[in-house]
Amino acid sequence: MNNIQLLGRLAKTPEIKYTSNGKQYSWFTVAVSRQSKKDEVDFIRCVVFGSVAEALVKYCQKGRQVLVQGRLEVNTLQDKATGEYKTHHQVVAQQVNFLHDPNQQRMA
Repeated sequence: MNNIQLLGRLAKTPEIKYTSNGKQYSWFTVAVSRQSKKDEVDFIRCVVFGSVAEALVKYCQKGRQVLVQGRLEVNTLQDKATGEYKTHHQVVAQQVNFLHDPNQQRMA
């Protein structure tokens, strides 16, 4: 089973993009603190499609806490110039829950 959950904050404000056939998607990076060392952070690249991508771009900005649920995808590509193989990891998100927004003022 390939299932991953990430709890972290958006490293930058996501933007909407479109595939060649018009499908919406958004690349975003989640900064996730390591459980063993809170001062160390992993920046994990994610992608989401369709209406979830649209909602992410509409309601979330840099710093927003999110819970991402999806699958880990590993791709190996050959660099045409050097012939070396490079491995890329990304999370393909199926669900993104919008949590704490540091840009919102608290109600007194």
